[in-house]
Amino acid sequence: MCHGADKVKEAIKNINAKGNDATPKEKAMIPVLEVCMEMYARKIEFLPLDLYKSHSDRFLEEGGKIRPPLNSLPGVGTSAAKSIVEARENGEFIAIDDMVKRSGITKAVVEALQGV
Repeated sequence: MCHGADKVKEAIKNINAKGNDATPKEKAMIPVLEVCMEMYARKIEFLPLDLYKSHSDRFLEEGGKIRPPLNSLPGVGTSAAKSIVEARENGEFIAIDDMVKRSGITKAVVEALQGV
């Protein structure tokens, strides 16, 4: 959602093209993506996800722009996002291994975060 309206349109199109083969999680993303399209149409800007600034599961307003939550990233569930937020309260992560150790997140979550 932070990559512009064209990417959002493409994501919606890709999910719809899958038809019945789309996963429930993908189908659940369509309303969120549609809201993103509406926000772009209203000239509301998105800030990028930020390991230290994003909330675990709520969108935040910052200077008239919207910062998405960590759990809005595919592959990062609410539980993992909350664990990251709790762990970051004890200071910056010095490495990926430090983040994994302190938050208890899985390799799949790390890979999802690295894709941002």
